[in-house]
Amino acid sequence: MEGVKGSWVFQVLLAGLLLFCCLSLPPVVVAKKIPRWWMRVAQKQGPNACVVEEIPGTGKEFWTECRYWLNRKICGRKTIVRFECCEGFEQIEGENGCTRVKPLINLLETAESLGATRWAAYIRESGLAHELETAGAFTLFAPSNDAFDKVKASLRSQLESYRGNPNNPVLLYHIVPTKLPSDHFEANTVIETQHSGNFLRINKYSNGMNTINCALLLQKDQQATNGIVHIIDSVLDPSMSFSENVADMVLKDGRFTVLSEILEKSGYINVLRNLQGSITFLAPSDEAFQKLPDSRREKIINDREARLALIQNHIIPHVICESAITGEHRVRTVSRNKLTFNCDIAGAYVESTKLRDNFNLGKNGIIHILDDVLLPDRAKNLIELAESRQLFTFAELVRTAGLEETLSHTGDYTFFVPDENAWFELEPSVLQRARTDVEYAGLLIRFHGAYGRHLTNAITDNQAIMSLDEENPVRLQVWRRAMGVEDARITTADIEAQNGVIHIINKVIFPSNKTAIATLRSLPGRRTFGTYLELLQSAIRHSPPVVSLGPGDDTFYTFFVPTDEAFRNMDQATQAELRRGDMEFITNFVKKYIAVNMFPYTSFESNLIYSIESMEGSYFDLRKDGEGQLSVNGIPVVSTHMSVNGVIHIIDEALSPSSSSNYGRSHSSSSRSYSYGGSDGSQSHSTSYSSSSSSSSRGGSSTRTSKTYRKTVTFAEGYDDAENRHPSWPQ
Repeated sequence: MEGVKGSWVFQVLLAGLLLFCCLSLPPVVVAKKIPRWWMRVAQKQGPNACVVEEIPGTGKEFWTECRYWLNRKICGRKTIVRFECCEGFEQIEGENGCTRVKPLINLLETAESLGATRWAAYIRESGLAHELETAGAFTLFAPSNDAFDKVKASLRSQLESYRGNPNNPVLLYHIVPTKLPSDHFEANTVIETQHSGNFLRINKYSNGMNTINCALLLQKDQQATNGIVHIIDSVLDPSMSFSENVADMVLKDGRFTVLSEILEKSGYINVLRNLQGSITFLAPSDEAFQKLPDSRREKIINDREARLALIQNHIIPHVICESAITGEHRVRTVSRNKLTFNCDIAGAYVESTKLRDNFNLGKNGIIHILDDVLLPDRAKNLIELAESRQLFTFAELVRTAGLEETLSHTGDYTFFVPDENAWFELEPSVLQRARTDVEYAGLLIRFHGAYGRHLTNAITDNQAIMSLDEENPVRLQVWRRAMGVEDARITTADIEAQNGVIHIINKVIFPSNKTAIATLRSLPGRRTFGTYLELLQSAIRHSPPVVSLGPGDDTFYTFFVPTDEAFRNMDQATQAELRRGDMEFITNFVKKYIAVNMFPYTSFESNLIYSIESMEGSYFDLRKDGEGQLSVNGIPVVSTHMSVNGVIHIIDEALSPSSSSNYGRSHSSSSRSYSYGGSDGSQSHSTSYSSSSSSSSRGGSSTRTSKTYRKTVTFAEGYDDAENRHPSWPQ
């Protein structure tokens, strides 16, 4: 048995058991691994030794009633820990640990022994001492001596005016007529006090902090003959009323006239009155709203969506006390937005706004007064929204182009905004030109935007919306697990501002001004495409043409283009058939290398296989490996280019009959429907390919099948009269 006790395994199990028994310990600390050296230090203290945690420079100490408590940072300061005897024990001189059991004494004597002597003096003067010494059972929340140094003038006046009176409301408010140990504390527990009809609100937090009316619990569960004593860091104010709803308290407070107007105009006041549970209302004062420009403030107040978002961004669905904030905490509002709380030696903050030291408690929560308005995304303009999402290069180019005023005060607009990495993946000369050339910056920014709010729940596959340059449409695609715009992937969608919406994309997009044929002819380098171009143009001239690629062709395609070298290495039989000039063979050959719809490089995720039907009816198997190499039927794609007609993938090998996808051989029905899920999997767009059979006798009796592709571009309604609807947009 002694050998097992000395083993490392036993020490770990023992530490885990003791940590589990420290009921106040926050989950993040429980999960923290206890260093072996600290376990040895703790065990050397002997039995019944507990950690006291001190915040340097503040005089504040927390009695943990736990042996293995680790030090941590509280508001930026690393705590110091020391060992003292646990509650109910004391040390015998010459012995290790705390082995003497202290005799129980009454509540008042217990409070005095814990250092709450100033509080005990008020009790004795009031004539309540006899009751706390002999009657019970009670729970006494006794303020520490330091608590009296920070009592507000109004509360001190009330305390002094009742001095010597057993009906002193301040004293009675600290006494609960029952035993209430800390393991009975729950979040938002409301308990009645000896001050008739008045209640205390207890809150318990995951970081180990407990509060009573937001006063911090310093030392807990000190047993007495007739009850329990808890030491707190503040004197409790009985004027804190739990009779009024938080919403009504805001309406009656003259400091919140603008906030009250927004509450009533939005109708959210009734939601707050009927809300179940408790809330934290971060209430901006009138001075906070005055910091916003008048026009901006009025626009928010008169915008139904913006004012609702603003209200919801200031409401948290549980009570947060300033004293319980020990470091950075991310908290969700009722709108599911996240706010960051933090603290330092000067106080606590939400986002970058300092919480005032005063607060109000209501029947259903707490009100913190703010000196700044916490603007949610929906109440920001597009520039503010972009900068809040670290889209700094986009915002910089907007200013370079002279469009800041437009994107700050007019709308609605949709912008596909490249992330910071996307800008820096450009050639340095291109980015430098955009930063210095006003006209070029304007062209880039305008092509990334469109009139109106285009949210993903309304985007369909193969849709085009006219860009703000009013010359080049922006083409949208719906893929299996994402959405795309031109050859970029939408990585974060539907971030709504007051005057528009932002979709973050992973690539800078450029207008496609050339047809597929012109693009292939203009590509630099050693690769040439004369053979493919000749075949493609023959198929275009054929009646009916495979594709027209002209002004009347509103369909977008994906072209897999073999180089001339690939044709020279093609099997002899295929080369002979092509040289023979049979148009049916040439037409089917060209169709085999074209898919309807745009499938750019970014549409493919790594290590997945995508089966895409060609116009000829066979299937391409496309796969992007872990290193980013895209291949079609096992043949590497050497480069990708955008054109007016769609996407061009260059390959150095021809697709032989044996390289066709196995998927196509098992899916040979003449009518197919495919569903391309949206980025969240909730939307789909069905694409149908209908086929019809017809007979003709061109030099004999042969049956040919023609396919009618319905994948034509659809333009967003009303884009063509955008200039009339938005005359303020500068060109």
